[in-house]
Amino acid sequence: MREAAAKGDAAAQYAIATRYAEGVGTKADPKEAVKWLEPAAAAGLAPAQYSLAAMYERGLGVDADLGKARFWYAAAAAKGNVKAMHNLAVSVSGRDGGEPDYTLAVKWYREAAGYGLADSQFNLGILAEHGLGMTKNLSEAYKWFSLAAASGDAEAAKRREVIRVQLAPATLAEAEAAVTAWKVKVAPADANEVVEQVAWAATAPATENTALVARAQTLLNGLGYDVGPPDGLIGSRTRTAVKRFQNRNGLAETGEISIPLVTQLERLSS
Repeated sequence: MREAAAKGDAAAQYAIATRYAEGVGTKADPKEAVKWLEPAAAAGLAPAQYSLAAMYERGLGVDADLGKARFWYAAAAAKGNVKAMHNLAVSVSGRDGGEPDYTLAVKWYREAAGYGLADSQFNLGILAEHGLGMTKNLSEAYKWFSLAAASGDAEAAKRREVIRVQLAPATLAEAEAAVTAWKVKVAPADANEVVEQVAWAATAPATENTALVARAQTLLNGLGYDVGPPDGLIGSRTRTAVKRFQNRNGLAETGEISIPLVTQLERLSS
């Protein structure tokens, strides 16, 4: 992996950065994570741009810099990174101080909401309800609150009911029809995830594999596949859980733990 990263492979650079950021297979080191994220982001890898933006926003491994955070969020959002769209909208809506730009917030909340991000749907509903960055539109607010509620957002469900009693029957019927007709857009995969090469796992040091197994065990437990306490060892209980997961997700039942497997577990756990 390091060899590929040294040769300019942005995906490998991002994979190394993620390990340093999360402390997987090594001690967590935000500064080292940033070092690997920067070239990957500069190469145009949207997930790296999103992660680098978050580091600048939170001041992890670098001095906090809202301008750079927004720059990288915007770069990732333009490529289709849904989380970057949402975070950029949150940033410009006044949460970080300064004059809020609700018009820009609406633009990016709407984009992320279209991809099914419930938090963006809820926030877009708030802006529509109060006429911030757009003309006040209770029917539109009802639609977005309803869609967020369908994803399990309890507060959105409460806001939807507050709006419901304010709508005339005909308007309510139109809003309900809009909710029913709404279809989620499919986000571009390459802008939102990085699939690691199997060869990288095959050449990983034993200590990293132990950490990889422990991480997989933690994620499997979280998804309901009981493997017991994460110990980094692949015993029969862990292999059985892995095979069950692979079977349910249309994968070859090898019982083996690899970086691509952990990547998929991470994606399902997020």
